[in-house]
Amino acid sequence: MDFKHVVGLVEESKEFKDFIKNNKEYYLVHVFSLLDSEHKDVWQIGYYSKDTDKLVVFEHNNDFILIHPPEDALKKEEYIKKLELEELETSRGEAVDICDALLKENYPHESLTNAIFLLQNLPEFGQIWNITIVTTTFSVINVKINAVNGKILKHKKENLMNWKV
Repeated sequence: MDFKHVVGLVEESKEFKDFIKNNKEYYLVHVFSLLDSEHKDVWQIGYYSKDTDKLVVFEHNNDFILIHPPEDALKKEEYIKKLELEELETSRGEAVDICDALLKENYPHESLTNAIFLLQNLPEFGQIWNITIVTTTFSVINVKINAVNGKILKHKKENLMNWKV
């Protein structure tokens, strides 16, 4: 199932319609999914309000929709930019294929254990798939793919052991 279909299912749901009826200022800001066999059909769709500076997440799991309570938005900028869904052409499946090719070419000795896919609109990159890949060697590879045209904008590898907590 692709992200546009899931967003459509969420926005057609009773849960979303009941929420948005009283919270019209909320708009789509992210689509989140994990790429593992246990969670591949679980999607989290985030909506943000500039007025409240809160984020509300709708979780879609095998046609079951759960709304999470509003939370403070984690952001660097003044507000979170809207995702313009109609402009986005790169599916999660295509982003997976792009990542696979990138890994083979640039990180051939790395094997992934998990991957986090976050579709978002960042001021410095625009609408992107922001992908975090965790490898068996305790490295993290971050890949940013333009969600409109599928071009790789940036990628880098870091060792988890170097992260300061």
